[in-house]
Amino acid sequence: MRVKIMAGVLVPALVLGGAGAYLVADANDLVPGWITNQPVPVAPAPFLTAAAVAPSPAPASAVTAVSTDAPAPSAAVVQAAAEQVRADDRTGTSTNVSVVDALTGEVYADVSAADTQVPASTTKLLTAVGAIANLGPDYRLVTRLVWEPDSGILTLVAGGDMMLAEGAGHQGSGADANGWAGIGDLVDAAMAHPDFSLGGDVTVVVDDSAFEADAVNPEWPQYALDLGYIAPASGLAVNIARMTDENYAQRYPDPSVAAGDVLVAALRDAGVSVSGDASRASGPGNGIEIAAVESAPLSEVAFLLLRDSDNTIAEIVSLVNALETGRATTPAGAAAATRAGLESIGAPVAGLELYDGAGFSTRNRIAPVHLSGAIVAALQADATADLLDWLPLAGLEGTVATRYEDTDAAGAVRAKTGSLTGVTALAGTVQTADGRLLAFAILADGMPYGQTAPRAAFDALIQTLAGCGCEES
Repeated sequence: MRVKIMAGVLVPALVLGGAGAYLVADANDLVPGWITNQPVPVAPAPFLTAAAVAPSPAPASAVTAVSTDAPAPSAAVVQAAAEQVRADDRTGTSTNVSVVDALTGEVYADVSAADTQVPASTTKLLTAVGAIANLGPDYRLVTRLVWEPDSGILTLVAGGDMMLAEGAGHQGSGADANGWAGIGDLVDAAMAHPDFSLGGDVTVVVDDSAFEADAVNPEWPQYALDLGYIAPASGLAVNIARMTDENYAQRYPDPSVAAGDVLVAALRDAGVSVSGDASRASGPGNGIEIAAVESAPLSEVAFLLLRDSDNTIAEIVSLVNALETGRATTPAGAAAATRAGLESIGAPVAGLELYDGAGFSTRNRIAPVHLSGAIVAALQADATADLLDWLPLAGLEGTVATRYEDTDAAGAVRAKTGSLTGVTALAGTVQTADGRLLAFAILADGMPYGQTAPRAAFDALIQTLAGCGCEES
């Protein structure tokens, strides 16, 4: 067994930390079922604001090393449990399930598992795996400053980092990838560069031309932008383009220029005379690179986008994947890059259709076997072997922070949630009471309005798998 796999699934029983403050709402759960159970929604319900929670420690039964020697569950027992999810009156006939051995790929349950359907935010799992398979876990997004002394133009060049800090970045001492590098770091480096001579006013422009498509994917619903669920994926932003510190704050309509304005203010604070506000560059600059900052490693970015289900970061990661693999930085190019990354590690892609990286598109088509297969393939590939470190831990982190509390599944499940109107999805891993690691995916679309009932039915299966050896009696 791979050492990295063991490291990713060993869960300290007393880890409480600051995870209680993590977001409860899935950032793509556009119609949380706990708000209303009305059968026909008039408009998408907004998210609830995340409240602080006190996560339960992982039960001792979940804290076991994963081994291929652990007893395997009975396929007949797991199949029967999976079929019960579809038969449950809280779900329906569109509910499809895949449960496989996470280390060997052996199939334990297949309920129309190859049928594609609307996946909602579980799309992000494929986005993250595909990008890291192509670019590697240590890949970093680079933001640069280019100086043209003759014209006095200073160009802020986008490299995909939409998580820049306003001032200095925390460089890994902070909570996550957001704010790893900052505009303040760029200014400090520029002021120290010998070629940044200040003989007159400086004009600041931003160049995000590497990201050629419209920053607003046409697949996104307007309310997602209006309610702050996503920002235009321009390739450059401070604090993911939020106007305030609220998670679902309004976003700047032009994140790149807004980041340029932050640069203008920082330069002025440093004593530089800047002419006017930032504007968009007419073309790539031909000057001297005088500063550059790097984002968190892509593995840390993946943890943020999966933990918080961050739509903006998922979308920009898919576009960066396209950019760095020589494809058009468009939704089609991003989809091709994701597919290629998955294929490169042996994940199944037949029938896979992607129209965005975040999971808003109702034209996306993903089957349960795409998700469970991606998990199995990722755990066996060098670049993606730490996948379990990027998926949030049930009962403790992110969008599963308050699910499975006080059950055997707390601390034994790592999963990505997903929901849209009429769509509920869950994909990840669960460790059985016998220590066997299973990969699973459960998807349902065409459902009545509301998330509470189908989620409860999904969770019943996961709790069954976590709490049993699932052997035939």
